[in-house]
Amino acid sequence: MTLNVRSSLSGVAVLFAGILGTFVLISPPQSGSMFTATARQLEAWNRTLPTGVAVACVLAVLTYAAIQRAASVRPAWITAVVTTAVLIAARLMVSGVSDLDQLTLLYYTKCVAGGVLLGAAVAAAWSRTLPRLLLAGAVVSTFVVAHTAHAAWSPSTSVLGEPFWWMLLPALALAAVCAVIDTEEPARTDGTVVREVIAAVVTLALAHRLLGEWIDGQSGSRFRLWVVAGLCLVLVVALTEFWARRLESQFLLAATAVAAVAPFATTALAWGHLRLTPWVPVTVGVATVAVGVTVGLWRPLPLAGLATLALIPLVTAIDPTPPNSQAWFLAELAVLGVGIGLALGATLPDSGAPAALGLVVPLLSLVFATVVGATTTFETTGYAPIVNAEWPHRDGDVVSILETDLLTSSITFDRGAAIALLLVVVFCAIAIRGLRARPVPRAD
Repeated sequence: MTLNVRSSLSGVAVLFAGILGTFVLISPPQSGSMFTATARQLEAWNRTLPTGVAVACVLAVLTYAAIQRAASVRPAWITAVVTTAVLIAARLMVSGVSDLDQLTLLYYTKCVAGGVLLGAAVAAAWSRTLPRLLLAGAVVSTFVVAHTAHAAWSPSTSVLGEPFWWMLLPALALAAVCAVIDTEEPARTDGTVVREVIAAVVTLALAHRLLGEWIDGQSGSRFRLWVVAGLCLVLVVALTEFWARRLESQFLLAATAVAAVAPFATTALAWGHLRLTPWVPVTVGVATVAVGVTVGLWRPLPLAGLATLALIPLVTAIDPTPPNSQAWFLAELAVLGVGIGLALGATLPDSGAPAALGLVVPLLSLVFATVVGATTTFETTGYAPIVNAEWPHRDGDVVSILETDLLTSSITFDRGAAIALLLVVVFCAIAIRGLRARPVPRAD
C-alpha cells in the first residue's frame, strides 16, 4: 500500500476518532432529568458532568505524552480500537441502567474513554499534514454542531444522547485497519515541553472546573454574580496567557478565543427555538470551518481569524436578543465557522503536545460556557392552537381538547457577558501579536 493511500486512510480514521471523542466530551448541564431523579440528585448530576470533562481533557494530554514515545503509531491505533469498543459497550449498557450511581459510573467510563481516544488520535495524526488537518477540523466542528443532537431515549448520560452508530462503527473499523497497516512514526515532542503541557492542562482544567462551579453557585444579587464572574474570567485568561507565553503557543490563545465565543451559538442550537433541520447547521458549520482552515493554512493570519470571531460577541452586545430567523442564525454560524478555521488553521503547531492541549481547551473552558449560561434568559412568549382533539372522559362523555404548540420563544443574552467575552478575544489577539513579535533566537 502506497504512502499516500495510508495517509488518506489514517486521515479518515482520525476524522471519525476526533468526531467521536469530542461528541462524548460535550456535556451541557441538564435542566430536565434524562432519568428518574429528585431535584437534589439532578443538581449532583450536573456537578458530575464538568468533572468528567475536566478529567478527560487531562487524560487526552497524558495519553499523547505516553504514546508519542512509541516506535510507530500502532499503539495509538490499538488504543483507539480499545476505547471505541468501550464506548460501544457503554452505549449498549445505558438502556439497562437502573439507578443514578450506575449512570454516573457509566458517564465517567465514557469520559475516560473519550479523553484517551482524543489523545491517541493526536499521537496517530500529528506527524502528517492531512490527518492533522482532518483531526483539527473534526474536533472544532463537532464542538459547535454537536449541540444539534438531542437524547432520543431515557436514561441517557447526556442531553445530546449517546454517540451515534455512524460514529462508533466506522471509528472502530478504521482504527483496526490502521493498527495493521500504519507504521508511521508518531510526532514526538521534547520531554521538557511535554511536562509543561501536562502542567498547563492540569492547572487549566482545575481552574475552569472550580471557578465554573463558583460562578454557577451564585444565587444572590446580579451584582455579586458579575463580581464573581469577572474575577473568574480574569483568573482563567491570565493563567492561559501565562502558559501560552511559556509554551510560545499561539494555538492555545486561538483555541481560548474560540471557546469564549462559541457558547453564544451553541446555546442557540441547544435551545432549538429556531427549529432547524439538524443537517443544515451541521453542513454550514463543517463547511465553513473547512474553508477557514484551508485559507488559514494558505495565508496564516491568526489576527484576521480572531477579528472574525470577535464579530459574534460584538453583534450580541449590540443586540442581546437575536431575531428568530433561521437565515440570520446560519449566517452567524458561518461567521463563527470561518473565524474558527482561520484562527486555528493559522496557528496549528508542528508539535503534538501543544496540539493536544489546544484541541481540548474548548472542551475544558467551562468558565466561558458557565458565564453565558448563568446570564442568559430563555423566554416563551405565546402559544398558538394547532388542532382540536377529542378525548373520551371516564364518564363516557367526549371532552374537546385544544392542543397547542409553541408560537414564539426567544433567547436574550446578557450584554455584559457579550462585552466580557469580547474582551477575552481582544486580549487573546493582543497576546498572539506579542508572541509573533518576539524575536526568535538564532543558533551561533
